[in-house]
Amino acid sequence: MTAGTGRMAYRCLNALFHVLHIAIILFVMLGWLVPQWLMMHLVLTMLTLGSWFILGHWFGHGYCPVSSWHWRLKGALGDGRPEGTYIHLLLQRLSGRALQSAAVDRFVVVVTLLIAGISIALNVMPCLA
Repeated sequence: MTAGTGRMAYRCLNALFHVLHIAIILFVMLGWLVPQWLMMHLVLTMLTLGSWFILGHWFGHGYCPVSSWHWRLKGALGDGRPEGTYIHLLLQRLSGRALQSAAVDRFVVVVTLLIAGISIALNVMPCLA
């Protein structure tokens, strides 16, 4: 593999990581709306929160393995490690504004906890009926 081919492969992987990140974010945000996806949604949401808070205890608050791999890839491409989380990066790019990483993180945690509560309730309610 030539250097140019390797760089192209890394660029393609970078694009795939963007797609993966956005798919995970959208599924956590909206997956609870589809009854057939409720259990998968609960599992992914709990894995996300577990990553942030349990793995985050060792690797840093808000740790995400997907972001960790993505940031390593960006480093290999020479792009450098973005400040903050992937959602912070995405919101800055979408809004065109500089956003405070800590404020974005707080907002994301609160929204994700609310969504987790909804998902838990929707998964438990059929058992109560």
